[in-house]
Amino acid sequence: MSTKELEKPVSDDEVPVMRRLFLFNSVHFWDDVVIQLQKATGFDILHCEQIAMIAHTTGKAVVKSGDYEELLKIDEILKEINLVTKIV
Repeated sequence: MSTKELEKPVSDDEVPVMRRLFLFNSVHFWDDVVIQLQKATGFDILHCEQIAMIAHTTGKAVVKSGDYEELLKIDEILKEINLVTKIV
């Protein structure tokens, strides 16, 4: 006898939309970027330095994934020093 999983149809309203906040390479002092990332995200300094290094070397880096409202708060703090960001 085999077991069959019951599948429940999922509507668009039930699935949270995961978005990503990108930081783009721009002309800022290194320490300013790292400190602002830490202020905005609460990540430790090493994690913020890694995000900044990826943005510096590749042109962009994902700061965080999550729901739009959470990312918007982080985005507003990053833009306080005119960092170039985008929520996708």
